[in-house]
This record gives sequence, C-alpha cells and structure tokens, in this order.
Amino acid sequence: MTGDQDRPLQALILAGGLSRRLDGVPKAGLIMEGQTLLARTLDAVVGLLAGRNAARQLTSAPTPAQTAPIPAQTDGVGKVEGGIAVVGPVEKIAGWLETAEHASQAMTVQEDPPYSGPAAGIAAGIEALAADRGHVLVLACDMPWAGAVARLLLDASGDCSPGQGVMAVADGKKQPLAAVYPLRELRAAADTARAAHRLENASVFALVANVNMKELVVPAELTADIDTWADARAQGIAAGAAGAEG
Repeated sequence: MTGDQDRPLQALILAGGLSRRLDGVPKAGLIMEGQTLLARTLDAVVGLLAGRNAARQLTSAPTPAQTAPIPAQTDGVGKVEGGIAVVGPVEKIAGWLETAEHASQAMTVQEDPPYSGPAAGIAAGIEALAADRGHVLVLACDMPWAGAVARLLLDASGDCSPGQGVMAVADGKKQPLAAVYPLRELRAAADTARAAHRLENASVFALVANVNMKELVVPAELTADIDTWADARAQGIAAGAAGAEG
C-alpha cells in the first residue's frame, strides 16, 4: 500500500443486525463446518493480518528478530494498532466466538444506538482502532467465504495510491462490506456523518461516497451472504446452539 507501509493493517468485522428474515436468529451464530460464521471470519482475518503485518515489518526493517510473530502495538490508551474490532451486541459476541481459535485477538464494541445499521457499526468500529492512517479491512460476518474475498482484496490493495482503497464487485454489484478502506478518509467520513446525525440506519454507500475506492471484480460466490434460511441451506449452514445464538 503505497505511502502506508509503516502502519499495521487493521480490520473491522460487523456482527450486528436483527436478522429479521432468519426469524431473529443472529447470523453471527450460525454454524458452518463446525464454527460460527463470526468465528470463521475472525480466524481467517487474524491469519491474513498476521501475515501481512509481519511482511510489512520485514520489508521495512528486516532483522532476524522479526521472523517471530509481530505483536499488536498499543497506543497507551487501550486502543490497539494492528487490531481487529468486532462490532455487535457485546454481551453475545463471546458466545459466538467460542469456536474461534483466535477469540482473544478481537476487541468488541457496539454501535450507538444498538442495531442501528452497518454505517453506524463502521463508525463505532473505527473509533475503537488506534491508527490514524493506514488501511482497514471491513467485512460482514455473514459471508461464509469472507476469508477468500479478503485475501483478494488485500492482494489488490498493494497497488492502491495514498488515500485510496479497494472494494469488491460481484455480479456488477459493489460490496461496501467487503472492502479495504483508507483509514484516515473513512474516519473523516464517519466523523462528518456523526456530526450531521447521518449514521443511524444510514446507507453505507452514502457514508463512503467521498472515499476514493477502486473496484475489484470477484467471483459472486465469495460475497454471497446469508439473509434467509434458503441462503443458509444452500451453504450447508445450520443454526448454532441456543447459547451461541443468544
């Protein structure tokens, strides 16, 4: 990422929503291949960020010590650089992450007011992240193949110009919840929307309208999300245990 190699890549996973077309069953707690969708997304993101951030440090200052895993960097006030924010009902997220190998690497935050939509969720998530520049990977947790599309996005983001991000496009449709955003510009957009009271139940497209984004065409199956029980069955997904579903 030209101009931002010195900053850790961060991530934001959206796990809120009322799942009305799933009879109120939270998408984050649905089970696929032995993991909840949220756990599956988090573990994929941890692996991708660890590899990318380690490579960034090795490239910028190669030393033998840097062959070890790169720890997250704190800014002294509780926020984490290179961190992952999971946005949703904090009291339920721990249950949804019981099947995650890397649950301890997620910080949790809820949009205000609760269940006020993904634009508000993005604003809450980036507020929890420490870095003021660099890039942030934004994913919805209800895409079973989020890890695969995230890998493509990260590869494409290497050619981004300063202040530019990359958004997935599938079947001609832009996917704002499968994107790598320039953090400073996304934070500024959220601050502007918050000041104008335009976050609650707002369009994500409206939120990021002025953020410079290039497009990446990806296979449609990689961004397929779970909105209905028919979608779930098509992916071989079952409902999670009662505790995991909240």
